[in-house]
Amino acid sequence: MTTTFRGTCHCGAIRAALEASKPAAELQVRACQCSFCTRHGAMTVSDPAGRALIESDRGALTTYRFATRTATSLLCAKCGMYVGVVLEEGGRTWSALNVRGLAIPQFAGRIAEPVVYEDETASARIARRKAKWTPTQISYAD
Repeated sequence: MTTTFRGTCHCGAIRAALEASKPAAELQVRACQCSFCTRHGAMTVSDPAGRALIESDRGALTTYRFATRTATSLLCAKCGMYVGVVLEEGGRTWSALNVRGLAIPQFAGRIAEPVVYEDETASARIARRKAKWTPTQISYAD
């Protein structure tokens, strides 16, 4: 049984759905302590047994890479909202969605667990993301 959680950026140009294998209350909500995530007040969720779909209007999705450059942050070029982060490798994509930025109602009021990844090597970081993040598809609407 899957549960689908849906949200959008502030202007609605980017939409996301997380088809999760668990209810919202059983999914870990994380607050990465890097400077990018803390400045955005990000609260991320992923489900390695689920599936994420990110749909963007053409020209609305912009990206940002920093620090180790092992993942790509997704932002709306129209409203500036940080919607999530992806890892792309070998033709596959995994993501962690920013449930606060996407205003996914089932996660409102949750307290995020602070997490620190600064001591990870690049290869350990990529391996963790592949194991913990959600298999993802990104598409563009006309």
